[in-house]
Amino acid sequence: MWSLHGIYGAGRDLDETFGLIETAEKAAEIYMKIAHLPRVNTITDEMMHRLEARFGVKGREGYLD
Repeated sequence: MWSLHGIYGAGRDLDETFGLIETAEKAAEIYMKIAHLPRVNTITDEMMHRLEARFGVKGREGYLD
């Protein structure tokens, strides 16, 4: 990331585009605030499988287990 170098976003309309850019900006801000911290995974694969079942979704193949 380079500060003050701008960003490009595309959406179906101005509101969607702005929302996508704002989301990316917020994610980058959070990442920069926590990047120096140790990474701790507190959600197990079993918990993720239960969430999949609860919400009727399927995670990316090969990501869990």
